[in-house]
Amino acid sequence: MGWSSANSIFNPVARALSEAGAPDDTKRKVLGDLIGGLQDGDWDTEDESLEDFLHDPAIVKAFADKDVHLADRRCCRAEHAGSPRAYLMTMRADGIDEDEMTGAIDAFAHHLAETIRQNAGLFARTDSERATVTAAANYIDPKVP
Repeated sequence: MGWSSANSIFNPVARALSEAGAPDDTKRKVLGDLIGGLQDGDWDTEDESLEDFLHDPAIVKAFADKDVHLADRRCCRAEHAGSPRAYLMTMRADGIDEDEMTGAIDAFAHHLAETIRQNAGLFARTDSERATVTAAANYIDPKVP
């Protein structure tokens, strides 16, 4: 298979699965198998298709399963966008700008604060103690004014 001809096979299938609302595990399995088959046929422009589907974490994971990544690792950040801790860990790569790092830290802090607020009863028994736990969570949450 030459140059980017595999893109014309992969992209319509991936687009159809997304538009049909296929479950993430189905997309990951079907597209992972397709990626593997196309790689066996010497697909050398997988990164171009990956870039077209950075908005879909399941498709990004299908590529990651087959060791396909973008040079700037945007794919890894996209893959972990739903998990604030994993997203923050991907920020350890070179070339991350300050705004993106700030966004990742803020997302993790908000997630942590939400978790603390939701579980305040585990940390405190009295109303006063719960108020203190909630105040601490609010203090670390960048979304609370």
